[in-house]
Amino acid sequence: MLTYALVPGYVALFVWLIGRSGFFAATGVSVRWFQGVFLLKVLAGCVLGWLYTYHYTDRTTSDTFKFFDDSGILFSALTERPWDFFRMFTGIAGNDPELRHYYESMNAWLNKDVLFNDNKTIIRLNTFFRFFSLGNYYVHVVFINFLSLTGLTGLYRSFTSTLPGRGRILFVTTFLLPSVVFWGSGLLKDGLLLFALGTLVYVYRQLMLGDRRWSRLALFGISFLLLLFTKFYVIVTITPGLIAWWMSRGKSLGGALLRFGAVYGVFFVLAFNLHRIVPAYKLADIIYYKQQNFYVLAEMTKAKSVIRAPEFYATGWSLAAHAPLGFLTTLLRPTVFDAQGNLLVMASAIENALLLVLMLVLLARPRRVEPTALSFVLFAGIYVLLLYSLIGLITPILGAMVRYKVVGMPFLFFVLVAFSSVWGRRVSK
Repeated sequence: MLTYALVPGYVALFVWLIGRSGFFAATGVSVRWFQGVFLLKVLAGCVLGWLYTYHYTDRTTSDTFKFFDDSGILFSALTERPWDFFRMFTGIAGNDPELRHYYESMNAWLNKDVLFNDNKTIIRLNTFFRFFSLGNYYVHVVFINFLSLTGLTGLYRSFTSTLPGRGRILFVTTFLLPSVVFWGSGLLKDGLLLFALGTLVYVYRQLMLGDRRWSRLALFGISFLLLLFTKFYVIVTITPGLIAWWMSRGKSLGGALLRFGAVYGVFFVLAFNLHRIVPAYKLADIIYYKQQNFYVLAEMTKAKSVIRAPEFYATGWSLAAHAPLGFLTTLLRPTVFDAQGNLLVMASAIENALLLVLMLVLLARPRRVEPTALSFVLFAGIYVLLLYSLIGLITPILGAMVRYKVVGMPFLFFVLVAFSSVWGRRVSK
């Protein structure tokens, strides 16, 4: 009974903290909006947990439960063998053969696809939550939602500082897109990614504005490492943009494009030639075989939402040629014709159709991007182009595609709002 009382107790605590925190108050909108979004996210996270408890009942294949269950195995070592717990939790001597029996009893720890998808960080985070949750899954849902709300608020503050006067539409497109609400609120990596990505962008922008306090540098380092160890491909797609963003501050459109082009040009040359120094890391091969592994996974799990992904060769030129199709696949799918009786895919298809309409509405009244916003808009736009292209190339399972693009959606709509005069102030010509 006590464990269930923890859920409303922690919800009340975080609602109070949001109301007291200057981070949420200094945004141009009422702090009650953030408290309301937090409650909505907790509800969505509980619905997702309920759905995977009573509808998709295999806990060994459900990300939300396999990470939670694996953390229970790790946490149990704390009282039985504290030294084993310390090694697994910190990673110090974590590959000792003595620990192998723990890992083999877990469902997700021994994932070898660390380049695209590492599981250890989210399992360790769940283990940390267990110190305060008494093992209650829904307490973990509350915790992850405070983290993801913090990250999204960091993005929102960065967006609204760049585009003043657009706070309300940006609030909707940052916090209230259905996929962001649903998948970004579950006990999944998505919430951790939103926290890390939002914190990274917010702190990086503060550093560029001259706030070089050690606390800022520490937060930047922590968020960078979280992205590095949770979804390596996200940090790979965003790092060149961070460098180009810094170099392009205050530059004209031509100067900014030149700097972004130069940085990304060097990045791609290095990335696709790294195998000449480290033969095991041939990027084109890695991306190609990741797509093939997805097809194997789809067959093993009998996935019902499989599509034909772009067919490319394991070369940089072939990837570049098929990247536009990958981007469009991620942007436009799923459609209602993809659902085939899958309710989650149908819901995503309806959302996608509505969001495409919103995109058209925003672009119906275009405007020039203000010079002060130019470098950030370029950073966000190129990040979305790369992320969506990569997702479309490697992911033939629509359910996975819908989740993966959550960390790009707020950036996509930030760019669209920047080019639109709808629901905002016009820019004089």
